[in-house]
Amino acid sequence: MGIPVAYVTTLTSLAEDVRANRIVAGVRIPHPVSNPTLPPDKEFEVRRAVARRALEVLTLPVDGPTVFGVDFPGAR
Repeated sequence: MGIPVAYVTTLTSLAEDVRANRIVAGVRIPHPVSNPTLPPDKEFEVRRAVARRALEVLTLPVDGPTVFGVDFPGAR
């Protein structure tokens, strides 16, 4: 069984290749959990949304690599 892990990355295909079970699609390669082009208050909201999504997917049952998106403006 093991400890559930949520892997936040923009390289989702690589994460699937290494068989990571819970993959959260990050924002951009140099900043997977943020968007520095946004104002500081909005960037904080994006960071919070990505972190919350990662925590949410820890509770979901998966069967093999599964990619989860972050449904939040600025997190794409």
